[in-house]
Amino acid sequence: MNMQSNMQSNSGSQRGAAMVIALIMLLVLTLLATASARMTLLEERMTGNTQDRNVAFQAAEAALRSGELIAQAPVIPVFGGANAGLYKPADPDDAPVWEVMDWKDSAAVHADAALDAVVEDLGGATADYIVEQLPRVPTPGESLAADTTVDEATFYRVTARGVGMAGNATVTLQTTFKR
Repeated sequence: MNMQSNMQSNSGSQRGAAMVIALIMLLVLTLLATASARMTLLEERMTGNTQDRNVAFQAAEAALRSGELIAQAPVIPVFGGANAGLYKPADPDDAPVWEVMDWKDSAAVHADAALDAVVEDLGGATADYIVEQLPRVPTPGESLAADTTVDEATFYRVTARGVGMAGNATVTLQTTFKR
């Protein structure tokens, strides 16, 4: 009889230890599941942001190509005045136009119906561009002598800005043309 009561007291204390170990294991599994869910959510957000940035880049690239068409045209429109998005050279002491302008102001950027049609296919992205006529600089190797004819090359900077579908990603691209 003495032996039987001894066995019963041992089994009772073991049942309590098993319960504690089971609860600890359950806690560890819960923490692992929570960390896994958090990591999945983070990866999903990173993928969405990458896609938004890629769409913004594609929109900016389309706008850049539209602006390049203006700089490559046989007859270039008049810069400044009524032509929105076409700017004369800034003063040397001033910041470049593309850094200080309001890109959301439709009167400040160049309107292009063909660009709008292309960007519509990108699912809500927006794209705008400007073309700046840059100040004349001597071409490398060009003679500065008074009796030598001067190369009449003009430089243009095309700046394009694309904004992704969610509006979180903004990409700005530039090219420079010599004509």
